[in-house]
Amino acid sequence: MGEIFGMRNPVQHYAWGSREILARLRGGPVPSPEPEAELWVGAHPAAPSAVLVDGREEPLDALVGADPGRFLPEGAGDRLPFLLKILAIDAPLSLQVHPTPEQARAGFEREERAGIPLEAPERNYTDRSAKPETVVAVSRTEVLTGLQPADRLRATARRLDLDWLCRLLDADRPLLPAVLGMDDDAARTAVAATLAAARAADPQDPVARLVRHVHDRHPGDRGLLVAVCMHHVVLEPGQSLHTPAGQLHAYLSGTAVEVMASSDNVLRAGLTGKHVDVAELLAVLAPEQAAPEVVDPPTGPDGARHYPLWDDRLELTAHELVPGRPARAQLRGTAVVLTAAGTAELRAGGRQWPLGGGQSLLHTGGPTPVELSGEGTVFTAGCR
Repeated sequence: MGEIFGMRNPVQHYAWGSREILARLRGGPVPSPEPEAELWVGAHPAAPSAVLVDGREEPLDALVGADPGRFLPEGAGDRLPFLLKILAIDAPLSLQVHPTPEQARAGFEREERAGIPLEAPERNYTDRSAKPETVVAVSRTEVLTGLQPADRLRATARRLDLDWLCRLLDADRPLLPAVLGMDDDAARTAVAATLAAARAADPQDPVARLVRHVHDRHPGDRGLLVAVCMHHVVLEPGQSLHTPAGQLHAYLSGTAVEVMASSDNVLRAGLTGKHVDVAELLAVLAPEQAAPEVVDPPTGPDGARHYPLWDDRLELTAHELVPGRPARAQLRGTAVVLTAAGTAELRAGGRQWPLGGGQSLLHTGGPTPVELSGEGTVFTAGCR
């Protein structure tokens, strides 16, 4: 049987975050004093979880560094290979791309040689890792991902009379560099024309609704033009979507759980007040943008939904708990158990741990049979 530890998880206050979702989940004042965008569960050095060990709280990254044999599974190296988050999305996130491992290493070392401080706003690479990620909707969640094929974009351009899009589709150059490379006057004109077309269109037209939603939060941003060109995906609760390295994407709204490699390397193209580096984003952009593939796994014999991840060593499962029907599971290796909705209780080895909304437990070591009870949604992410 392994060890189980209590955790305390940091909240990140980004402008796109909600003042209600995480506050209500965690039982805090609603609305919260400032936007609460992400709850991080993991060992990323920028915001590590605190772990209660031997009666004392310690940052998880420090524990991993001091005693990897206790806090990491065999063969995991010297760092926890995943980061788990709850996203509370009240406004569209930046249009962004994450690098491959090779691009991340090269970019990090290049910026180190240039002497750019890690905390500098113009820094693109804060670590040497890739950042593949999989998101699972807790509530209805809207996502932009990849670029639509030209025939669908031509239909949109004709339906909304978007001359700028027709011209770019007829030009002999890739679409995204063309949009991002517009001069400021051309971009302003195109944004204004697109907004006017959206306001004049059928209110239920999906692209027109997207344009109005993005403009409300990012008025005048040329990222709106990119958003028009992307796949718009709606995830219902329990459905998931994977974002590989090089894939352009942005989350628009909703509450979701996200598991990713433990990295914070982000290249941005717009819809943000943060640093935008178009040249570097285009350098890491995959030439082929994957069409979205929504995954909706069935509930298995163990009562859980099991989500495929990019690394076979990693696991992500979700239990929907209902009163009077406890679920049984087995924790293996290094794993975290997180309540993403409602409340729960975990029992193992004659002990019990209450789990309020947004609370989590850390498991390390050998296999541990556990019982989960309560009413809500509990996620388990782990590395064997």
